[in-house]
Amino acid sequence: MSIQRAITFISAAAVAVTLLCSCTFPTRTGYDRSIGGYKPVAQANNGAASTESGTAAAPATPQAAPFASEAAQSRTSAGNVKAAATQKSKPEPPKSRGGLEQYANAWLGAKYEYGAASKKKTDCSGFVMQVYKGYYNIALDHNANKMYKDPRGSKVSRGSLKEGDLIFFGSFWSIDHVGIYLNGDRFIHASSSKGVIISPMNDKYWSPKYQGGRRFK
Repeated sequence: MSIQRAITFISAAAVAVTLLCSCTFPTRTGYDRSIGGYKPVAQANNGAASTESGTAAAPATPQAAPFASEAAQSRTSAGNVKAAATQKSKPEPPKSRGGLEQYANAWLGAKYEYGAASKKKTDCSGFVMQVYKGYYNIALDHNANKMYKDPRGSKVSRGSLKEGDLIFFGSFWSIDHVGIYLNGDRFIHASSSKGVIISPMNDKYWSPKYQGGRRFK
């Protein structure tokens, strides 16, 4: 071995011994592609807390507040909708219909038409049927004779009639007309000649045809 090679070998050995004794040889903590080698211990430990510029990265702040606010707004909206629905579901107080005569007067002047039952055109049983359904919520047949024989109705004597009782006219063999008794010994009915009118019970035409009264209330 030449003197020059011997000197080179001795120098390399001295450097190696110095590095081993000083414990500065970097520990392999993991390969990093960005630096093309293994990270030193200090770099590896601080890597999670350092950015590429060497400044500490701020911890991520959870975005809970916005979501909590949205949830609160959603609950508030749901509460408002529920409150509105509750207010809507409350039954409205019934509107005053006034007395029976006031209610039935809405048909006054309607023309007589057989088989009809409206406030413009009606026959006698159609008129009574509509008033009883609308005012008393009692469904009756569109036929005077069937109303007279309806088992739900109780017989009422001439002197015991009260407002709302049904009064029937005809002959011994059949019932062909019906009206509604009103206070003051009157009745409202659909006359074939005059339409819906109010007549006195002692009317010369109707009084002899009176066949009886029925009470359904």
